[in-house]
Parts: sequence; structure tokens; C-alpha cells
Amino acid sequence: MHIPHRIRVGIALLEGMEKSFLGAKVIIAPQCRSKKRKLYWRIVTNSVFEGRLVATRWLIEFVGVKQGSNGEPCKRQKNPKFPADVRIDDLAGGELLDFRTTNGKCLADIWQGCSQASVHATHKSGHPSVSDSQIANALTIITGHLQETVYKEASLDVRDYVFGPLG
Repeated sequence: MHIPHRIRVGIALLEGMEKSFLGAKVIIAPQCRSKKRKLYWRIVTNSVFEGRLVATRWLIEFVGVKQGSNGEPCKRQKNPKFPADVRIDDLAGGELLDFRTTNGKCLADIWQGCSQASVHATHKSGHPSVSDSQIANALTIITGHLQETVYKEASLDVRDYVFGPLG
């Protein structure tokens, strides 16, 4: 259930997902009339943003993509120090997303942006964009790839797991 959880975290309050493979409208706009409510909502949205970056980076690594030290897309290798770590190719029907494609380049750039925007303290780093539209695009690529590989192999629909009943 790690995959649907990460997808839900990634799409929380994210504009543009209704046009994606998931077809999800996940935006709410509360009426914050007091300073206390505005502060509360700002804390919530900041937390959602940080969680989105981490979940998106996790999903990009799961499908086997990252950005190399030379700034080019590359395959995310497994680290032998962490034998319990898995990638999509460890699952039935799982295939790594080809990092040499346009989608692979897009995911590698967003991986770098997520890494620098959230995992490392930076200032004026010029990292790749992690805007809502960029993240929505990445999550659309990832969920489509998941559907066409592991979920299809299992005769399942990723949307049923992302939006299915709780508990």
C-alpha cells in the first residue's frame, strides 16, 4: 500500500490532476476569515507541499529514475547497503521507466528539483521547477507507467487503490 499512499500525498491540494490519468479534483479553498485560521491553513498547505515533494521523489526513484551527478537522467541503482529497498522491477510486471526518454528526462529534472527544494537546504540554487504543473505532470507520467506495468499485470486499476475505501 506504499504506492497509493505516496500518490495520495503527491496529489493532495494539487491543481491540474483532474486532467490526468487519475481524473482527480483534489483542491479545496477554505474561507479563512480570522488570522488564526489563515495561519492554520498556511501550516497545512506548507506541510502538504513538503510531503508532496518527498512522495514525488520516492515515486520517481521507485520507477527507477534519478538525475546523475553530471546533470543527466540515469537509472536509480539499488544500494546493496539497503537490501530491503525495492523498485518497480521487483514486482510482477514491473518495468523500469526508461530514463533516456522525454518522460525520463522530465522525471529526472523533477527528482533533482524535489531533492534540492526539500531534502537539502539551498539558496538561489537554480534547481529545476517543482511547480504544481511540473509535479502534476510527473505524477501523471508515474501513475500511467504504474498502470501499464504492475497494475495491468495484476489486472488492477491504480485508481481503485488510490481512491478506494479507507481502512
